[in-house]
Amino acid sequence: MDDEREALIMAAVIGGGGSALLLVCGLIWEFPWQVMLLVVAFTVVLGGLIAAMSLADVRRDAERRASSRVALLAWACLNGGRCETDLAAFTTDGEEWELPASLLFRGELLAVGHRDGVEVGITCSTNNDLEGGTTWHMAVWVRLSEERSPARLRRQEIRRLGLPQGVGSVTMDGRELRVGYRGWPDDFLALGVRVDAAVRLAASLQEA
Repeated sequence: MDDEREALIMAAVIGGGGSALLLVCGLIWEFPWQVMLLVVAFTVVLGGLIAAMSLADVRRDAERRASSRVALLAWACLNGGRCETDLAAFTTDGEEWELPASLLFRGELLAVGHRDGVEVGITCSTNNDLEGGTTWHMAVWVRLSEERSPARLRRQEIRRLGLPQGVGSVTMDGRELRVGYRGWPDDFLALGVRVDAAVRLAASLQEA
């Protein structure tokens, strides 16, 4: 609701403020009233279009967050874990989760569970890009059985791993494997594909 309110306020500022400014300029420079009427009408319509586009983006983002939250909740329930929006919740449930203690385990949606006998974590976060848009990121964390030297795979190495589309990074540090993806999961099946790929990768690294 706050995002929708901001979108409407922005449209009102563009439409109302722009119209007022044009009227003042028209009076100063004595433009014909017919011209001023057309310009004001155009400004109001432009404000309405911007409001409609902004509201559509806000609602689409809200739907994406909702569908991803449902997917993470379902995954956590099926894998003996939990899904939260507050990191502190993982330290007060009596469970001894290791991954949430990582300094990089942060996001708007967080989940932990056990998959194939190993602890797995999921983080979903957003960032504002330079153009004023929003970039969506997801990471799958796998707790390794042994310490690994810090490493970040190159793009060519990532392509050879056969991971799902959308992989942006693969890093290891200590007993943590992190596979970063572009975009939040669309549904439970898409989430499962990403998680299972990371778990298989962790298993292959530990067998090597």
